[in-house]
Amino acid sequence: MLTQVVFPLVVFLVLWLGIGLLEDDARETEQVLNISRFQQTAALQVERIRRELASLDPASPDPRTNAAHLLGKRRDARDVSIEILDLGGTNPQLIYRDPDLRPATLMYVERIALGQQRWLVEVSPMPGHYLLSPSAQVEMLGWGGPLIGILGALLVVLLQSRNRSVRRRVLQQTAALERMNHQLERGNLALQSEIERRTESEHALRETTALQRAILDGSEYAIVSTDTDGLIELFNPAAERIFGWSATEMIGRATPMLLYPSDEIARISSRNGPGFHGLVGEARRGQAVGPYEFTLQRKDGSQFPASLSISPLTGQDGTIRGYLGIATDIGQQKAAESRIRFLAHYDTLTELPNRSHLLLKLGEAQERCQRHSEQLAVLVLDLDRFKYVNDSLGHHAGDQLLQAVSKRFMRCVRAEDTVARTGGDEFVILLSSLSERDQVLTLAERVLAALREPFHIRGQQLTISPSIGIALYPDDGTDAETLIKHADAAMYQAKEEGRNAYRFYDRKLSHHVSERLVIENELRLALKRGEFIVHYQPQLDVASGEITGMEALLRWQHPERGLVAPNQFIPIAEDSGLIVPLGAWVLRAACRQARAWRDSGLIDVVMAVNLSARQFDQQDLPELIASVLDMSGLPPDRLELELTESLVMRDPERSSAALARCKALGLKIAVDDFGTGYSSLAYLRRFPIDRLKIDRSFIKDIVDEPDDAAIAQTIIAMAHSLRLTVVAEGVEDEDQLRLLRGWKCDMYQGFLSSRPLSGDGITALLQGMKAARVTELLPPVPNC
Repeated sequence: MLTQVVFPLVVFLVLWLGIGLLEDDARETEQVLNISRFQQTAALQVERIRRELASLDPASPDPRTNAAHLLGKRRDARDVSIEILDLGGTNPQLIYRDPDLRPATLMYVERIALGQQRWLVEVSPMPGHYLLSPSAQVEMLGWGGPLIGILGALLVVLLQSRNRSVRRRVLQQTAALERMNHQLERGNLALQSEIERRTESEHALRETTALQRAILDGSEYAIVSTDTDGLIELFNPAAERIFGWSATEMIGRATPMLLYPSDEIARISSRNGPGFHGLVGEARRGQAVGPYEFTLQRKDGSQFPASLSISPLTGQDGTIRGYLGIATDIGQQKAAESRIRFLAHYDTLTELPNRSHLLLKLGEAQERCQRHSEQLAVLVLDLDRFKYVNDSLGHHAGDQLLQAVSKRFMRCVRAEDTVARTGGDEFVILLSSLSERDQVLTLAERVLAALREPFHIRGQQLTISPSIGIALYPDDGTDAETLIKHADAAMYQAKEEGRNAYRFYDRKLSHHVSERLVIENELRLALKRGEFIVHYQPQLDVASGEITGMEALLRWQHPERGLVAPNQFIPIAEDSGLIVPLGAWVLRAACRQARAWRDSGLIDVVMAVNLSARQFDQQDLPELIASVLDMSGLPPDRLELELTESLVMRDPERSSAALARCKALGLKIAVDDFGTGYSSLAYLRRFPIDRLKIDRSFIKDIVDEPDDAAIAQTIIAMAHSLRLTVVAEGVEDEDQLRLLRGWKCDMYQGFLSSRPLSGDGITALLQGMKAARVTELLPPVPNC
């Protein structure tokens, strides 16, 4: 309330003071303007008087009279009063004065000099002009201040009253709006919640629909829905793909007439009733049925095995409104099951029964033999030197050969007999219901004859032979495993006796097979225990008798058996794969020994080391040799690799590439046992070979057999024509050496010079030779 009274008073005072200040400023401004206008007017009048006075004739007898007359004539045009004084004499004399001149506060004075005359002009404002007192308008400001202040205060009071009224109405309206907003907010929240629920429901429905559509479209199963009468309502893409019908063709048509062959429909009808109702069966009672296996048909009439499940479709009231069938083509599954059964019992390459199926057939045959007191025979067949086919022509050619061999085996047996492939190049023939032993002999001879005919594989003719072992039931065993084991032992006996033959099981063979297993196990332990040693045999120059090389030979110093002959363990080491680590060990030991002899100054010759087929087949052989040379410090040109002729010729292209890689290291290459492989010397020109070693079988009888002598002499001559060094192996007497010297053979090796000796033995031999040589060079001792 105090504010409502004070505020108008403050406004009144402010307006009053403001208008008072405006009045003072107006008075001062008006005075300044009047003075400025007067001074401008007076200056103009003085300038005009100067021009008029200048126009007077100075020679006139009374210039002052003329001047007064002149000024008096123009007085009516002035709003100022003028007074002119002559300053020519001692005392100023009045020349002219306006009649209405009054003393005034304002006055403008200026001197005028014209020739010899000097004038003083005084200018004063006319009465009523250029007033310095405030005008009526300015005086009104003095009264306007209080009046405007009062009016302003009244206006403020009115505005305050108006403002209070407006504020009350605004507060009332605001309160009403707030109540309405609260009601709208509650309504909006409820509406928003309902919208969100509906949006979520619609989104969930869309997702469910999209999911259902995706399941239907992406399913691998044919999904078909029908009404209760069998009219198709849904036919998904998988059903289109499986049956060959489009959905547009099937919607509204009846099933099962289109999707089932007539014989299948008849079978269904005979079991559950006619037509569609027989198909749905128990599903009519609200239970899902299946899966069942049916034969279905496609649009083109082709049939396929299928698995079918049928489920009822119920409405909200629980009544059945239709049926849903889910089917899948199980043709591939059936084929896979058949393939699995085949793989479980048959060999995939030859399609012959495998070992597991053979054991089943053998067990069944044994039961029949027991019931009827009959015999049966088990023949184990192994293809001789089959590995060379794989190594020379590749495994694909080997597979083709196995397929061709299996077909020939099948042509050799009766319909009731069984031919099985038990692994690799090993086959088993089961002869059941034998009446006599001669039947087995006849079959064995027939198999040997069947393989004598060459096979045409990849443009080449191949001849391969089998080694056959035979075991009889019940004489050689009463169970399948024993019969196969004994037949296997007989097969190894056939191999050792020359291959391409058959042998019946002998009880002594079991000991032989067991001996092989024992040796193989002991070989593995011997490698770990360090039981192997290297013997060395010198190679001598035929003409001079000087030692020009050494050959490293592997020996086994068994702790119980003593020194085991190489032919007793080398083949087993080859078959078991132990020859690879053994060969690497020999290579390292021989290089170290050669370097030791070189460093001691005893001898500096080439060290020859034999390579097995398994070693030669290693891809990293050059890297292994390089690391051994680096470790031992032996120069590469002091190492010679010896490979058999048959090993080099089994795959010429591969052998040439492998030998070139080894030759690039700076090694020497020698072909061992030359002459046994019946290869051409001209063909050997393709290989980077330095030496030929004539096999001891040709050297043994060169003194007594002219044919062997001719062969050896021819080999030496042809090798020299190819610039190859020739080494004769197995030289044991002077007559052989004399012939070789006559044929210009380069080197020889055999018992004539030295048996293979240990490293220490060769060292002692070399030291003795060195001492003997020094003794020969010493001067003779004088007789005393």
